[in-house]
Amino acid sequence: MVQPVPKKLTRADKEQIVEELQNQIEENPVIGILDMQSLPAKQLQEIKKEMKDFANVRMERKNLMQIALENAEKQDITTLDPNEAVQPAFIFSEKDPFQLYSLIQRNKTSAAAQGGEVAPNDIEIPDGDTGIGPGPMLGKLQGAGLQVQVDDGTIHVQNPGVIIEEGETIDADDVEILNQMGIEPLEIGLDLKIAYSEGEIFTAGQLDIDTDEYRADVEAAASGAFNLAVNAGVVNATTAPAIVGEAARKAKNVSVSEGLPNKETIEESIGYAASNARGVDSQLDLEAVEEDDDSEEQEDSSEESEEDEE
Repeated sequence: MVQPVPKKLTRADKEQIVEELQNQIEENPVIGILDMQSLPAKQLQEIKKEMKDFANVRMERKNLMQIALENAEKQDITTLDPNEAVQPAFIFSEKDPFQLYSLIQRNKTSAAAQGGEVAPNDIEIPDGDTGIGPGPMLGKLQGAGLQVQVDDGTIHVQNPGVIIEEGETIDADDVEILNQMGIEPLEIGLDLKIAYSEGEIFTAGQLDIDTDEYRADVEAAASGAFNLAVNAGVVNATTAPAIVGEAARKAKNVSVSEGLPNKETIEESIGYAASNARGVDSQLDLEAVEEDDDSEEQEDSSEESEEDEE
């Protein structure tokens, strides 16, 4: 695992380290505290190479880190506490804390358990065919609380089940089951515990956000605010085109429906009038009207004849 080096330091070495750390603290807008516990040295070197374009990681003795923070001329920088980590290290970056946390998370990789680790979350065995033949593993899976049966020569898990809950220690039996199932429950990578930016402290819980959900929430809020502003008639650079467009549409509709045509609405006005005429025509029985007219004419002729005879 990663260890601070060198172990033996002269007074001059310590002073130089503190000065270098102090300069980096003052030069970088974002400073974070990493926990290097359980991180293999080989993986650390690989991660540092991958992150060199946006961050610099430096691990030193905790007391030297603390002195550098106390000496640095930066607002409220001493609120950044190396004691937040078991095995602390500095990370310096120009990325904002949220971007930095996201980039660190992306550089994590899965790893198999060796035994003795603390489960980072609930570890679940999925249902289905394990591909493992019947034997000792059948009893181990049953002992872990799983419902299993042998079908076509292999062990099948009937229902998914959690065999190790978050925070529990992974023991040797768990390791055997996980390895047989091909499950790598651990993550190898940097663990950002706390970050400083512009006088503010951000914890890992605050930095761990779902960017897609956050973006969707912001877009929904922006859309709602825009609709409210348009409906309320709040005119600004953003809402003016929509408000003017809506007013123009309503004015045009009034011009057409009220029979006030102009050069922009004459075609719609004629079409509207024609449509109304067709509507009236469809409601009238013209043949019945003509028959009524003929009957009235015949009655009038009969009356005139009677008068002449008299």
